[in-house]
Amino acid sequence: MTLIPVEEDKKTISGRFRKAHSFAFLDEGQIFVQENLHKRSKSPEFFEYFKTLNIDSIYIKELGYKTFLKLLELGVEVYLVQEADKWNAIKPDTLLLLTMDNAKEYCSLGHHNKKAGK
Repeated sequence: MTLIPVEEDKKTISGRFRKAHSFAFLDEGQIFVQENLHKRSKSPEFFEYFKTLNIDSIYIKELGYKTFLKLLELGVEVYLVQEADKWNAIKPDTLLLLTMDNAKEYCSLGHHNKKAGK
C-alpha cells in the first residue's frame, strides 16, 4: 500500500509527512483518506503507529533525512513528487525514488546538515 500525506482539503499533497493533516492510502487502485491522528506525536510514537499501517511506499513533496533513514529501516520505498500538487495528478513515471545515493541532496527538511554544538 502507498501513503501520500495530504492537506486538510484531502487532495493537495502536504509539504510535511509526519505533521500532515491526513493520509491518502492507495491500495490496488482504490484510495481512501483518513486524518493523521498522530500529527502532534513525537517521533517514536508516530513511527510505532506508522508500523501498523503496512505501508510499502510513500509519495512525498519534502522530507527530512533522518525521517528518510527511519522509513528505509522500516522497508518503505520513498518517492519524491516533483511535478504535481494534487495526489490525483501524480504520474508514476515522474517520481524520483530516494536512495542512500541521492537522499541527502533531496531531503531538505530537518537538521542533518547542522553541526553538533557538543
